[in-house]
Amino acid sequence: MDMRRAKRQVTNIELIKELVEEVQVVRLAINGEIYPYVVPVNFGYSWDNNDQLTLYVHGAKEGKKVSMLEKNPLVAVEMDSHHKLIEGNKNASTYSYAYQSLIGFGKAEMIENLDEKRVALELLMEHAAKGKEYDPMPEKMLERVGVIKIELDSYTVKQNIHPEKKN
Repeated sequence: MDMRRAKRQVTNIELIKELVEEVQVVRLAINGEIYPYVVPVNFGYSWDNNDQLTLYVHGAKEGKKVSMLEKNPLVAVEMDSHHKLIEGNKNASTYSYAYQSLIGFGKAEMIENLDEKRVALELLMEHAAKGKEYDPMPEKMLERVGVIKIELDSYTVKQNIHPEKKN
């Protein structure tokens, strides 16, 4: 993928993993009937041995998200962090904004297997409730909850670091 501002691209996988670990909300873009549909959701995640990122989102087993994904499982995701104004002089063109962001593209699918669903929900809890103790989800709840697995085919990470944070 050709990037307009290649100097802002992040390719260091450890920095990318830090961003994903830090962010708590991913914006999920689904192909809507007329307009794209974007929804902010909490998530869990896993990395495979090839640094492939998979996201897990939970919710109802039916509804707007699910019905749209059944029609078209291709999605886009966006997450961002480290927002801060970079002040310039009195000229507005010298101002900028610090950030880190990930934009990715992949395919979403509903997880039906209860064991896979349990693992996905544990990943979500590990990410959202770091260090907290909780009881495992009862089997009946597992059966009722919907879990969406999103395997990202590609993603790009960009950043504009605030001058105060640069070495």
